Amino acid sequence: MSAPTPESSPVPVLYWDADCNFCRQWVARWKQTTGDRVDYRTLQTAPEDVRRAAGGESFERVVLRNSDGSIVTGARAALTALSTKSRCARLLLGCTRRLAVVSAAFESCYAWIAAHRVFCGKVTRWIWGADTLSPSYEVSGWLFPRLVGAVFLAAFLSLWTQIDGLAGSRGILPVAGYLEAVEAHFTATGAPHAAWWQMPSLLWFGASDGMLQLWLAVGTAASVLLALGIFAAPAALAAWVCYLAFVAAVPVFLGFQWDALLLETGLLVALYAPWQARLRFGESAPSRIGRLLVWWLLFRLMFESGLVKLHGFDASGRNACLDGTALQFHYFTQPIPAWTSWWMAQAPAWFHKLCLLGVFAIELVLPFLIIGPRRVRMVAFWGFSLLMAAIMLTGNYGFFNLLTLTLCITLVDDACWPSWIRAKLATEKPRVRTSLPGRLIRPLAAAIIVFASTLLLLSVLRVPVPRWAWNAVEPLLPLRSTNSYGLFSVMTTERPEITIETSADGEHWSTLQFRRKISPESNAMPFFAPHMPRLDWQMWFAALEMRSTRQLPAWFVPFLGRLQEGSPGMWGLLDMKNAPTERPEYVRIRLDLLTFATPDEKESSGRVWNSQALGDYTIEGRLSR
Repeated sequence: MSAPTPESSPVPVLYWDADCNFCRQWVARWKQTTGDRVDYRTLQTAPEDVRRAAGGESFERVVLRNSDGSIVTGARAALTALSTKSRCARLLLGCTRRLAVVSAAFESCYAWIAAHRVFCGKVTRWIWGADTLSPSYEVSGWLFPRLVGAVFLAAFLSLWTQIDGLAGSRGILPVAGYLEAVEAHFTATGAPHAAWWQMPSLLWFGASDGMLQLWLAVGTAASVLLALGIFAAPAALAAWVCYLAFVAAVPVFLGFQWDALLLETGLLVALYAPWQARLRFGESAPSRIGRLLVWWLLFRLMFESGLVKLHGFDASGRNACLDGTALQFHYFTQPIPAWTSWWMAQAPAWFHKLCLLGVFAIELVLPFLIIGPRRVRMVAFWGFSLLMAAIMLTGNYGFFNLLTLTLCITLVDDACWPSWIRAKLATEKPRVRTSLPGRLIRPLAAAIIVFASTLLLLSVLRVPVPRWAWNAVEPLLPLRSTNSYGLFSVMTTERPEITIETSADGEHWSTLQFRRKISPESNAMPFFAPHMPRLDWQMWFAALEMRSTRQLPAWFVPFLGRLQEGSPGMWGLLDMKNAPTERPEYVRIRLDLLTFATPDEKESSGRVWNSQALGDYTIEGRLSR
């Protein structure tokens, strides 16, 4: 059967210049978009009337012949062709038909591009790469949920080794007692059931030591399933529910930003991954909504981290980020430095300022490249990855950097992976049908998440938000899965460090040794990520509080009480190699200011830290029984 003539073609026919490389690049993309709803032919073989409409032999514009035989050219021709499949194109086409100014603007832009096609072709290659085809994300769709499962697994295992000492029945802050206090508070206010929503936790069903172990075991099992790609979306939800149980019920020790980030990421995996029994290579393409939600999270994480540095002034009115000195303090004032931190601190001031400018560029500029074409998007990927690698190589932040790198993986489309991986994708892939959760739940959940997170972003931007809007999202906040971010909004310029000494008789004292906390007498600063030593981290905050208010945090007194009674779980949080054999009766808490030793001082003394005792802050007394 012969091909239909253009006049009788059942679909519109778009004619384009086959000698134009720029045209060839974009026609390939348009073909992918419209499929068989538009027929594409070259102007070199077009009828005479079409060639005249294109501008004669110079072929100045594309021409579209509709199925009724009518002809449109230029920008309107392109939009008309794309509107057969694209909602966005239909919207823009409607604007050009109703608003003369919009139509004129589109045609002017089109005319300029047509007159500079060689230059535009080069720009297209610089930005898009080898082709302009719509990217696919099969590889990252297969990899991202599994990596999130690995991070969940690390988080659960790390917490499992510490939960008895932190929140067990003989821990620092027993979670069972905390739940009883919360329930009593809401009962007194006349809303006893509100406690369950304000603190959503599986631990309401049991908070004994055995139940803590049970829920950690369930979370760990769900993490393993997610890491293996088995029932990925349901496993992500199960891991999220179990982790939320501890974040909500143990807020003092699980209130870090990476805990919130892990919760938000875990919930998004349930919207990102296909709801099927197994994530198989070639069948794991994420939902578009889920991918964009993950990108939105990554954007907020990076952009808000830059914003808070602009607004963070300390009590003296100083902003170390804006005056360029932040990194001169960061390496020795961060909560738990690594051995590389000392070496980085020896760099000259100009190098620290240059690195700080790089941080601002990465956090405030690159987030806007996330939705760009391939090469633009990959600039954001490499920038974020470089920053996370630098942080990870110069300090200890648990699983935070690994989780952020995992989010970055979603920016990498299939064309960016090695050729042997792309060859696997070239095989024919079975069609995966959209599940019921995908058709119904994803759009609704996405709208709610974007609305709530946008309000939080506006608050970081210090843009006033109507009260009704806050009232609308306030019921969602207890889920701790829509958050604002921004580490180190205020850079501390000194490092106070608490040292605890205990004695059985008030005369002979021994220093209490922590597993990871910095000690003025020790040069040990190992790496231990992705483990998160939560008591050691809280000791850093306790030192800052003691320095600024001369008071210790509320959890410190029960900590000392458990120390005296010899709680096995609590002692498990400490380094017991040189622990005293007798239970302590007396305690002495002192505060020192620490700075890194200079290379000459380190060479002469062999010590990494210089220590200055703050005698006025010393607390000494007998532990009460």
